[in-house]
This record gives sequence, structure tokens and C-alpha cells, in this order.
Amino acid sequence: MKTNFQAWFISLCFGSFLALTSCQHHINNINFTDAEVEQDVNNLRRGAGSQIIAFGDSITAGAGVGAKAAYPSVLSSTLGLPILNTGRGGDTTATALARLQQDVISQDPWLVIVGLGGNDFLEEVPLAQTERNLRQIVSLLQKEGAIVALLGMNVEPFNGNYEKMYERVANDTKAYLIPEVLEGLNDPRYLYDEIHPNKQGHETMAKRTAQGLKPLLDEATLPTNLSELQQSRAD
Repeated sequence: MKTNFQAWFISLCFGSFLALTSCQHHINNINFTDAEVEQDVNNLRRGAGSQIIAFGDSITAGAGVGAKAAYPSVLSSTLGLPILNTGRGGDTTATALARLQQDVISQDPWLVIVGLGGNDFLEEVPLAQTERNLRQIVSLLQKEGAIVALLGMNVEPFNGNYEKMYERVANDTKAYLIPEVLEGLNDPRYLYDEIHPNKQGHETMAKRTAQGLKPLLDEATLPTNLSELQQSRAD
């Protein structure tokens, strides 16, 4: 990521924007119908793979708070399902793509939660290149039979095209989009530093992601190991 000054500037401006628009947005306004899930999501009923994997950059890795407090760990507790955290600090979509085989595909993924794009924005990677990389990540995972849940790591108002980019990738590849997971989390109450969420911020991310994933998990064919785990806990 770039300098602390740039991060501070982005955080300051973004916070001002959200202060003006917060009354227009609800913090957990994520809605999907079962019909949309069943029709649109690639590999929904294939049941291939065995693991749920969170794949992303320093936010996924839990920079500042540690992996145990990061959103994948909180999400795992919320869902009652194991989640492997393969986040790595500093990753752009290009560096994430380079390690996809070793860190994700080799781990037998059933569902991969992809949270990437923030470092591309900060490093001024052309949006078209970010989109190509992200499409390739999604497509390679789907080729292995995995379901892909794409987190909308939007960076508005600096580049509203990011929101549309996530939507295009999700629509074209039939990935499952969970939008606006970072909305409002640049408020100092939710930040560890200028960029990364604190414990409360990660808890909010986990809550939004769990809410977004619920329709998907209700409709998906779980692999045997996860289905049996759910059943044992229900008993």
C-alpha cells in the first residue's frame, strides 16, 4: 500500500462523504432471494471440494488485530463451520492470482470468499487490469468446482467504477456477490489504523458476510464433511 499520508487522505475524504450520506444507507442492507441464488451461482449444487476458504489481502489476514479476531474467524464462529484463512498482507489481484494454486486450489476448496481490490486502488492499478485478474481468479476456482463468493470491497467515492466492476465480474462468471462489506468502516470507531478494521470493524464485516451468505448456504449442496458437521452440531 502507498504512504500513510495517502491512506489518511483517503480515510478523511471517505469519512466526510459517508457522513453526508449515512442517512441513505442501512448498515446491513443485503438481500438475495432463493430464486436468484439457485439460478445464478456457478457450482451451487456440485458439492465439490471440502473447505471454505477466505482469500484476500491484509484485511482478510487480520492486520493489526491478528487472525483470531479477523472476520474469517468471527464468520466461522457465526456460521458454525470451519474457514481456512489464506489472506496475505499487500496482495493485489495480480499477486493473489500468482499464489492461487498453491494457497487455495491445493486446499480442496468448496466455497471461496474472495476479498480483493483495495491494494489495486491504492497502487493505481488500471481498473481493466484489476478486472481481468479478478475474473481469472474466479474462473480458475470455478473450474475446480468451487463456489465463489465475491466481496464488494468498494472504494467509493474515489472510483465508483469499482462497484460496477464487482457487479460485472459476478454477473458474467455467476459468482455470488456480497456488496458493500466495508461501507462505513473507515470511521475511527471501526479502525485499527488509517486503513485496516479493528476488532469491532471485523465483527461488522463478519456479520454482513454471514447475512449475505445465508441464502447461498441454504440452497447449496454442502460437501459431506461439512454436512455431517452441521448435522452433528444440530443433534
